[in-house]
Amino acid sequence: MKIAIPTNDRISIAKRTGRAEEFAIYIIEKGEIVALDYQKNTHSHDDGTSEHHHDAHHSHEHGEHNHDELLEIFKDIDVLLVRAIGKHMRATLKKGNINYQLVKIDTISDLIENYLNS
Repeated sequence: MKIAIPTNDRISIAKRTGRAEEFAIYIIEKGEIVALDYQKNTHSHDDGTSEHHHDAHHSHEHGEHNHDELLEIFKDIDVLLVRAIGKHMRATLKKGNINYQLVKIDTISDLIENYLNS
């Protein structure tokens, strides 16, 4: 099984899936983690640090907003575990036939441990 988890710090799940710095990709076989890789988010928005920059560039031309470039990262995962998911990300996952699951655990290690024990 291959699981993807959005993260900004490799410790906790990113609150905004589409803007996560990277995705932790876990490969699990027979209830054990056999590999862990981090894939840079190719879609990470340039949200800048100033509000002015943010407002000027993030008032989006929302007709074309999508996360399609993430489909390459997600192409062979079994499930994407997320805290929340926006409508544009949800549409992209549907387009790529990518399964996702909303979770309530913030810490990746706790989430993986819980997932392995379920």
